[in-house]
Amino acid sequence: MTRLQRIRYRFDLPDGSQKTLDFFFDAVDFHLLNPAPTEPPFWTELAFNRCSNCPLEGAGRCPSALHMVKPLEGLEALVSFDTVRVTVTQAERTVFAEMSVQQALSSVLGLVMATAGCPWTAHLRPMARFHLPFANEAETMYRTISMFLVARQLGGADAPADAGGFAPLANLYANLHDVNRAMARRLGAASRTDPARNAMALLDSYTLLLPEALESFARELAPLFEAWRGGEPPSI
Repeated sequence: MTRLQRIRYRFDLPDGSQKTLDFFFDAVDFHLLNPAPTEPPFWTELAFNRCSNCPLEGAGRCPSALHMVKPLEGLEALVSFDTVRVTVTQAERTVFAEMSVQQALSSVLGLVMATAGCPWTAHLRPMARFHLPFANEAETMYRTISMFLVARQLGGADAPADAGGFAPLANLYANLHDVNRAMARRLGAASRTDPARNAMALLDSYTLLLPEALESFARELAPLFEAWRGGEPPSI
């Protein structure tokens, strides 16, 4: 039997009700294992507002959209700036925050997109494996750069051979921007209210910010790595 990992999001909504979302992942590759809805809505069709860079074939369903159906249920009466209390339970820790529903939903949708099977957002699956709910801008930048450098180290013969800095990462985020824009159009058709669409806009803000800020952020980090200059750390 496949060993599962679970991440639970519990929303305490303004009307006093609760909404609980359990996400189950394969412990080895961290693919999302939640079942797809038996009667998926029209906006999950692959051809509907399809991403311009989508490499999937056929007339099936968008994997990310399929797994957004359940998280969006029950939020129709909310607007983006309604305040919700969110508790995120993982094996390692429990995180609590009070924030707007669009901020909370942005974290959920980011987790879904990274793990549901989209060929572009699958590049972010390592970050999902070490999920940090409600990460701020600096934390997200650091985690993204770290993921990119680990990917290069583990990529072997398939890793970028040039010393061109962060160009491959910037290119990935340009493609993720296209994916996010198309997903926002899907979600606009999925709901008459705006939390989901605005959650995607928040998520997409990082795809615009990161490529422009990579070099300057790396320079800001340089003083933290002073002990690493000059080679390996001393032996014990």
